[in-house]
Amino acid sequence: MEVEDRSSIESFLERNNISTEDWDKSDIDWPTLQKIGADHRKKLDQRIETAELFARIIQRCPKVHSVRWRVKDPEHLMEKIVRKTAKDTKSYNEIYLGINVDNYHEIVTDLVGVRALHLFKDDCFGIDEYLCNLWTTKEQPVYYVRSGDDNNTGLERFEVKTHPAGYRSIHYVFESTPLKQKIYTEVQVRTIFEEGWSEIDHEVRYPNFSDNEQVSYFLRIFNRLAGSADEMGTFVKELVTELESTAAQFAEMEDEFIKIKKENGENIDKIDSLFKDLEASNGKNNSKNKLVKELKAEVEKLKSQSQSQSKRRTIISIHDKPTSISISRLKAAIDHIELLKTVNETKSITKSIARPRRKKVV
Repeated sequence: MEVEDRSSIESFLERNNISTEDWDKSDIDWPTLQKIGADHRKKLDQRIETAELFARIIQRCPKVHSVRWRVKDPEHLMEKIVRKTAKDTKSYNEIYLGINVDNYHEIVTDLVGVRALHLFKDDCFGIDEYLCNLWTTKEQPVYYVRSGDDNNTGLERFEVKTHPAGYRSIHYVFESTPLKQKIYTEVQVRTIFEEGWSEIDHEVRYPNFSDNEQVSYFLRIFNRLAGSADEMGTFVKELVTELESTAAQFAEMEDEFIKIKKENGENIDKIDSLFKDLEASNGKNNSKNKLVKELKAEVEKLKSQSQSQSKRRTIISIHDKPTSISISRLKAAIDHIELLKTVNETKSITKSIARPRRKKVV
């Protein structure tokens, strides 16, 4: 190998925190890796246009709050290929074996990446329908869940996996052919809270503190806080929906009460009129019998309306009680209070350990 090539490889490995051991395990050679990086760099503008197109279309979905996109950096692509082809490592993936400049765009599925962010957990189902009506998926979408998540309702359409880093997110790989060459775009759908956590996790964990136990511990706590925030947001949304529904029912009942009150007044007036006619009949049996029947009919109306009012009062008393939103969701939402206590206690301990002791002056 030429000195220049060896220098380039060593510089590349150092910049991307790749050990010489992993490079030796890799099934890719340097000239092929360079060609892939150069080809991707040449096509960056085309792939940026693809990313922008996906982002514009996804932003039109009513359930989407905001959209982010990126095209993979050429050197990051090269680094990924090295790790994916390094046998006997955690990152190894046999799909990458035989990768070259002619087929890398079909093997690497995240050359173009888009993130669709939403506010509430359940918004993901509406976004899923929107996306799948627009593009063809390369494979079944993957729904990543946290360890311990117990709500799998509506996830039958996804391949459900527990994410090793511990966050919720749906991953799609969509196929498109913008310029006669097939390309895959990875679309991730997650809540704003999950996005915030994952961004901070990535920023502080890689590459400097990837194995630091203290950093990992606090990131796990932060992860649970993000999950609790999602639960709280969903709970508040459902609470508002139920309160609005209850208020609408009250308004409807009040209108009905006004209507019944008006009918009661009309019925009472009718009964008074019938009594007067009865008193004025002066012993005419036929007239009396007819008036008595009419009188009974009006009294039955009043009884029926009275029963209806009683039922509605019962409904009101039921709605005066706390809302019927899932208590388990509320419990999940308030877990963060205990977590905050743990964070504060641990921070105090950490500071006391980290604080340098002053030397005693003799």
